[in-house]
Amino acid sequence: MSRETNSEYSATDQSERAFESSTANIAKPDLKDPRVVLSLLEADQVVAAKRMTHFGQRNFSPGLRIALWGLRVYVVVMFVIVLFSVIQALYASP
Repeated sequence: MSRETNSEYSATDQSERAFESSTANIAKPDLKDPRVVLSLLEADQVVAAKRMTHFGQRNFSPGLRIALWGLRVYVVVMFVIVLFSVIQALYASP
């Protein structure tokens, strides 16, 4: 009788281990996959997480800063030239 009890115990023990290993995979999702993480969060948690992700200003090299400021100045100058041309065309005598 001791053998039967021992074998029943080992069979039950093995089935419990198999169940625990299968539930361990369910309980621990792959958090490296962003789709899994987003599916686990509630709507307000997703909004809060997106608000926390703020990139801020980039640090550009001096040459790139000069180029960007040059483009800004170019756009403003072209806007003034186009505006002047439109006003001149409106008041030109035929």
